[in-house]
Amino acid sequence: MNKLLSTLSLLLVILLAASCTKDQENRDMEPYIYPTDMLFEDLALERFSYKIPDADFTTGIATFNVVKESNDWSGFAVSNHNLRTFVYNEAHVDSIRYSAYTGSYPHAGGNFLVVKPKGDNAEVNFSRPVGIEKMLITNTTQVWQTIMYGTGTTSGGIRVNTYSPTSRILTTARKDYVRVKIKGFNGNTETGEVLFYLADRNSITGKLMNFTVADWMPVSLDSLGTVTKLRFYMESTDITNDVVNTPPYFCIDGIRFKEAVY
Repeated sequence: MNKLLSTLSLLLVILLAASCTKDQENRDMEPYIYPTDMLFEDLALERFSYKIPDADFTTGIATFNVVKESNDWSGFAVSNHNLRTFVYNEAHVDSIRYSAYTGSYPHAGGNFLVVKPKGDNAEVNFSRPVGIEKMLITNTTQVWQTIMYGTGTTSGGIRVNTYSPTSRILTTARKDYVRVKIKGFNGNTETGEVLFYLADRNSITGKLMNFTVADWMPVSLDSLGTVTKLRFYMESTDITNDVVNTPPYFCIDGIRFKEAVY
């Protein structure tokens, strides 16, 4: 009897172990969503598309503002476009305007946000004070093309446009740059600001930099401390009569907080 019970017990242990192993394998096949990362995958969006929400939208503890006026908008749009080439028709310009430019490989990270600053309109508010470790930022395809080629170039013997008719190529002679400014606030008190260069042509004193961001880059926000809101701005040296010629778009994704936000 004892021998039979021992045998049955051993078989039960083996079955349980096999079941646990299978469950673990199934879990390993699923995507990991970390509670400190805001990835925007909970925002409903068809593949290879974008959406400018009609009103402010919330995910986790963050509310992103959207301002619509006449035929224009500012604030944040949701996208998963990943086109990295020129378009040949102005009717298709949104395919590059709302695409994240990621160099040699298409963006494969799902949803991200396209930021279009105007005044103080590009603002995200948090439902409680929180520390932010970093976020990812990259150019849109249209802005990358504008920085590199101005109004356009020739591709395969065909003239292609950036559909930014007043833009010029950034040069080291002018010490040009395009950059994002991120301001942090705790209540109404500004906690600091972070500058991130989307392109730089030797503008930083003592650093002979010459680059254009062509992939997602991590941007540390540690220096902002604890915040209840962020405001985003975009600055460029390509200006005519106080009007910035560079299209006012860039992409953000992967906001990493210092605590659980879901």
